[in-house]
Amino acid sequence: MTDPLSTEPEAAATPIKRRRFPVQLDRLPTKMLYVEDDDDSRDMVAEVLVDAGFDVTASCSAEIALEHLNNGHFDIIVTDYNLTGETGGWLVGKASSLGYLDTTAVIVLTSERHPPGLEGYPLLRKPVDFGVLLASISEAVGQIVPAEPGGRRIAARKPDLDLVLYVTSTSQESQKAIRNLHRALKPFDKERVHLTIIDVANGGDDAWYQSLEDDRIIVTPTLVKKTPGPKAWIVGTLTPIDAVEELLLSVLGEPDSA
Repeated sequence: MTDPLSTEPEAAATPIKRRRFPVQLDRLPTKMLYVEDDDDSRDMVAEVLVDAGFDVTASCSAEIALEHLNNGHFDIIVTDYNLTGETGGWLVGKASSLGYLDTTAVIVLTSERHPPGLEGYPLLRKPVDFGVLLASISEAVGQIVPAEPGGRRIAARKPDLDLVLYVTSTSQESQKAIRNLHRALKPFDKERVHLTIIDVANGGDDAWYQSLEDDRIIVTPTLVKKTPGPKAWIVGTLTPIDAVEELLLSVLGEPDSA
């Protein structure tokens, strides 16, 4: 089956409409413009965002992203700062001057401590924990857990399984591992699994290195079952996915037939 996440600049201007999973209870439908100039990173992250339930338009440059904003409204822009050509800061400045950010939230991903021109905008240091990214997106667009009839809030469910997948964004093997993991997870209730994807390509702070040391990561891709204990590892592209399915079944049991 052809993957709709194309790496070609022309195809990057085409919105991604695919939704594999229903939107979770704590996330309303969100139209997102995701900007990243590295083809592998853009495909990898955009696919995970689509799997999480977002309507994603992926763009390979700030200039093309501005064209998207000229043509339609987005709930949020998630952009890398260091882009080929104009920067994410340029994009935010242009979009703001044109009034596009009056009702559109912005999150900037950066490895720089104080990128110029972004004062007052949310910044996330790379590599970013995917769970932190999702929480930041929800906060930025003002989404809350829906209320039950009568106004009573629905309590968030604590995941039964905590997984971390360590990848290298420039690696085809890592991309295969991401796809295989989501294939294995597809039959299961997504609220029961907390998945973090950590890209080791660009390094990070002391806590980031401590995480790699604690999980004894030697090569990527590596999937780590953090909780419930004992900790377990699966190394490689997760092909075949039998080992992943066995791990999921051991914690979650048989998926619901529905």
